[in-house]
Amino acid sequence: MSQALVVDCYPSSMDVPDLSFAPVRIHQIDETRLLVVGCDGELQILCSNTLEPESQAIRPFPSPLTKSIVHGEHLFAFWVEHDLLAARMACLDLSQDFVEGASKSIVRSTMNLGEHATAVAGAKWSQVLNAEPLAICAEDGKISFALWKRGIYCITPETNELWRQPVLEWEEIGDLPRGQELIALKSIGEEIIAWTRGGGWAMLNSEDGELKSQGSIEVPAALSGIYHSPKGGWLLCSTNGHIIRFDELGDEPIVIDVGGPVNYATWDEPDDAWRLCGWREDLLWNSSGIQRRDRAELGIHAMLHNEKWVVLDNTGKWSNFKT
Repeated sequence: MSQALVVDCYPSSMDVPDLSFAPVRIHQIDETRLLVVGCDGELQILCSNTLEPESQAIRPFPSPLTKSIVHGEHLFAFWVEHDLLAARMACLDLSQDFVEGASKSIVRSTMNLGEHATAVAGAKWSQVLNAEPLAICAEDGKISFALWKRGIYCITPETNELWRQPVLEWEEIGDLPRGQELIALKSIGEEIIAWTRGGGWAMLNSEDGELKSQGSIEVPAALSGIYHSPKGGWLLCSTNGHIIRFDELGDEPIVIDVGGPVNYATWDEPDDAWRLCGWREDLLWNSSGIQRRDRAELGIHAMLHNEKWVVLDNTGKWSNFKT
């Protein structure tokens, strides 16, 4: 695979409303709705066709959502306020209106009340966490998540525990700083693949959590993002701007340094390529190499909209993805 680079100008803006807050990620709820998550914990639903708001921007809890997924009609997420050492895991019904949450002062005053501590407002259920949440995924009515130094858990959407896997260890990356810290869980078929910052991976049976195999790949820097597509294979991104691509676990990876961290990546099946939101640039990685085009702000999400690829940046503006 060649590694030709093409640098071009900033893509044109679009005639759609700007968001009123700084976004960090987008979830596709269904064919007609998108859920935007803001950096301060805002939640807002947009129309997929027009990108116009269908709800107000609401904060159900006064903290960022560090990890989140949409499964069916529900949002499963972690709310973490590091200043207060307060963390919640909760489920929100996306067919219902969002409810504005309590203030930080109220959360602080109820921290020691156990099950009576302030909950995520409007949640179907909300639970206090006493460990740092690291990763979450969902498939076939099962929610799997990892907690720091606690292991991996699998529950039903109603919080019934199905299984738990103790903390995993990788001898070959044990000396790397935070190398064994989990950063992602990916549900693939009948398996869950766990990834660590140091390049460790583990394959678990999604039915009972049994460890089937594990290993590691050599990475040039700590990993920050893990992406997978049935046809595109694996795409791993490092904190220092490396992107690593391979088809199956155990394959020889291709590594390219793009000079800055990647905020988001998605597989473009018609073009047989990965589209990435890089550090103030759009990137497309196909069999011809990487094409790059500068942008003024940081892209946080790329998606196909009305047969064109578009990008949402960290200021809440939409623009065309051009490569």
